Amino acid sequence: MSGTTADGADGRPAAPLPRELELVRALVVLPDRGVDRLMPIIEVLVQERLDVVAVELGGRSDLAALFSLYAFRACLGAAGVLSAGDARRAVELGAAFALCPDPDDEALGVLREGGVPVICEALTPGEVRAAWRRGIAAVEVRPADVMGDRYPKALPAMVPEARLIASAQESRTARRWLNEGAVATDVTDPVLSRIFVSGDHASLRRRAAEVVERLSRHR
Repeated sequence: MSGTTADGADGRPAAPLPRELELVRALVVLPDRGVDRLMPIIEVLVQERLDVVAVELGGRSDLAALFSLYAFRACLGAAGVLSAGDARRAVELGAAFALCPDPDDEALGVLREGGVPVICEALTPGEVRAAWRRGIAAVEVRPADVMGDRYPKALPAMVPEARLIASAQESRTARRWLNEGAVATDVTDPVLSRIFVSGDHASLRRRAAEVVERLSRHR
């Protein structure tokens, strides 16, 4: 799969994916449940080398403190970026990347101007192609489990120009996407499980370590 990015509407190339994501080959997305609850979770993920993490911007927490604290220990991105206001906040936070389900053109322009790599969501070949043509760093195939076992092989052949990230519930499916050339997988659900309900950080550590061990086989 190509290592390049798509050019934006202004003709400028999109910012490339962070090198950390391509090395770890996984990312975790955290809801904004307050800095005090997020910090111990991020700390466990960083210690287990699952250190590419995106935080939802929907809440009102002081995420600036969180981003500042982990600036040199983790690759922190912003999730749920839809509007120009969200995009400006992501740039101000120093986000290493932005997860944008379906951003408007102004938001993409702000992120491009700020040098923030953009990852959009899509599922079908047509949707992936349309998203890639907006000038982004990668397309997250979401949900990556629903199109059958042949899809991880079929989709890259239909959109060879696009860099793909797979959001898969099962590790077996995630491995198949990686084998077929996906850049990384979104491992949020299998890693986090019910951590915000249980508060069981020991189990979180075990799940994170298991994911890292499985992904290491694909490097």
